[in-house]
Amino acid sequence: MKELSREIRLTIPADMAYTPVATLALSGLGMIAGLDVDLLGDLRTVATEALDCLMNQAGRPECIEICAAMENGMLRVQFCAQNRCRVQEADELDIDITRGVLETLMPQVALEADEDGVHHILCAMPV
Repeated sequence: MKELSREIRLTIPADMAYTPVATLALSGLGMIAGLDVDLLGDLRTVATEALDCLMNQAGRPECIEICAAMENGMLRVQFCAQNRCRVQEADELDIDITRGVLETLMPQVALEADEDGVHHILCAMPV
């Protein structure tokens, strides 16, 4: 029998009102992966922080795509800003602060940015 994929994909509007949809989906995947209550809370906080970061850039996304998968003993979560349009002047980004907040919750964090700000966040934790 073929093994089922252990990946979820979710696209939400770039509006913080949709954050609970993302955190609920990721919490469900975390429960399937066997995360304890504290790690589930960390996962929800990571999702909220990542979404807040992506939605508050000079290049405002139309939507955010969230891809999460369990592979090789790791839970990997990607947050990608889609269809960005510059809505304001770019501010000096302090990517290190965003990275620092996320790294307190997840052991592996990578951010990608361009002249319009952060557009891609990848986080991973062992499960």
